[in-house]
Amino acid sequence: MRRRRLSTASTSSKRGGAGSSNNLRAQKAPNTPHHTRRFTTLISDQEPDTTYLWGYLLFFCTMVGFTVSMYALVASNYMPLTGNKTLDWIKKDSHYCMLVPVTIPVTVLFVLFNWLGMKLFRHN
Repeated sequence: MRRRRLSTASTSSKRGGAGSSNNLRAQKAPNTPHHTRRFTTLISDQEPDTTYLWGYLLFFCTMVGFTVSMYALVASNYMPLTGNKTLDWIKKDSHYCMLVPVTIPVTVLFVLFNWLGMKLFRHN
């Protein structure tokens, strides 16, 4: 999906004179909220869109992290000793197996306060 290209940003500076305040700030389209973005970045038609590749990479990394975490938290307790130093260390560990469940409430609070700060910033 390509970004929209608005011609108002390039033509707004031509409307005002040399001393006009319109030269300092690009005008937005009418009836647009003040917090919306202007897509003034031009993307060449020859440049491939790699957004979906970044999405696949993010999804893959998330699934690997989830699988490793679930093994460390749940499955390692039910597995026998394997002889592998890393896997046996995860099985015998009693500290890091509780790290992920403890960070979940902290992450929820961080997201909540981040959202609250954004709302207070936008509406003041």
